Amino acid sequence: MTPPGNSERTIERVAAIPLPHEAKPIHDRSVGLLIPPSVFVVPRGWEWTHTAPFEGPSILASLVRGLGYPFRLFDQREDFDPERVRGLAADRDIIGISVYGDSFSYVRRAVEILKEERPTRPVVLGGPLATAAPRLLLETTRADFIVAGEGELTFTELLDHLTGDHLALPVPEILGLAWRDESGAVRLNAPRPQLRDLDVVPFQDMKAWERFRGKSIPEIYLSYSRGCSHNCTFCYRPFPKLSRKSVERVRKELDYYRSSGFRYAWWNDLTFVTDRDYLRRLMDTALQGHSFRWNAFSRVVGLDEETLLLMKRNGLDIILYGMESVSPAVLAGYRKGTSKSAMTDIIQLHRRCGVKVGGLFIIGAPEDDRQGMRELVAFCNEFKEITRVKYLSALPGTAFYRECLKNGLIRDERKHLEWLSEEQSVEEDIEHEGFVKFTEHLSKAELRQIYHDVNHLIEARPYDHSRQDNVFLDAGEKFRRRKPAPAKPG
Repeated sequence: MTPPGNSERTIERVAAIPLPHEAKPIHDRSVGLLIPPSVFVVPRGWEWTHTAPFEGPSILASLVRGLGYPFRLFDQREDFDPERVRGLAADRDIIGISVYGDSFSYVRRAVEILKEERPTRPVVLGGPLATAAPRLLLETTRADFIVAGEGELTFTELLDHLTGDHLALPVPEILGLAWRDESGAVRLNAPRPQLRDLDVVPFQDMKAWERFRGKSIPEIYLSYSRGCSHNCTFCYRPFPKLSRKSVERVRKELDYYRSSGFRYAWWNDLTFVTDRDYLRRLMDTALQGHSFRWNAFSRVVGLDEETLLLMKRNGLDIILYGMESVSPAVLAGYRKGTSKSAMTDIIQLHRRCGVKVGGLFIIGAPEDDRQGMRELVAFCNEFKEITRVKYLSALPGTAFYRECLKNGLIRDERKHLEWLSEEQSVEEDIEHEGFVKFTEHLSKAELRQIYHDVNHLIEARPYDHSRQDNVFLDAGEKFRRRKPAPAKPG
């Protein structure tokens, strides 16, 4: 058991972290953070989603520097060859790596290289995939530690341990940590309770990204919340419970980030519209005096005309909705709690208010059949406000993933992680040997044809029903291919 007060003490330390420009090094041990590339293909014109400063690493940079450790961030998002990690962080004493759902293969090889160079140097993995599958990652990589869940408190206490700080706790008492004991056995400590007061989280240190040194940062990521109030079967939530920052804290962040010169923001919140009263205060208070444009994710229920118009007046460009399917059986299987009529209603609301809307759809659910697919194509033909279509994936940590393990659709977890590392979210994914077909009602050829039919109804930019010059592409060019991953050794 962790002695009472340890988490409270760490929260107080994190809350006292200075603003990024005020941080000063006081320790000898240095820390590096590696950000791997993603094979995921984004719509044309949205390439910045792979190049803008990621929010989690920016917060971690602020935390580590604020604790007094010399810090450097290694942004490898455009370099798909893990061999180039060799020698990259030779002067760092502790290495952290962010692990996303599509970065397992890259990270596994990067860790091998880092361990070949300095076998005793600690390597720490964190991020969504590390949180979802800590034991699996320790069993399949040479990493030393996994920070599962929110990293601010756990990584602070782990750094105390690794640097011999007088505040250090014994490793078994650090909540949210996975590690190996002296025998090599994997140990999973008790989970760390989710932060309820997000105002203690450090501000983002966007200048940690060397590509922006001395330059303005045109687009940034933001969030006012963590977690989600719903539990869709296919969606992985590293933070299960919904918590929010105060409106005053969001205002302070926006005022601080103004100096970066950003003109556009992507709100990371899984569901942007959860509390309309809070949202109105956010618009009336936090965004006042700012002129940046922005987009957000949300559910197709919970928004009214007054709130949408208020958001529009405060810079809203587009809301992306996880519509997923128009089939009642599929929506019930996903536990979405929405309906086709709700999707129609939200599209009509956006049209009345003159705000662009994007619908995100998934095909290949166990309940998907020919009738449901015909209805989906008809819906997309009618409304065209469709921004993305992809095949269903089983992501570690989700209820759907656990069901796939149980029924044998996923037999080898490591191989499945390798497949996720190659999945680009393009039509051709279905031809890959790692692709798993979850529906018995449709063949691969039929699924690919549906993908093609929907994808070729997507406009070159988010659809605007009031324009007459909407451009639809013939060859699916909306989705540019990412650079191929390097050939596997041997």
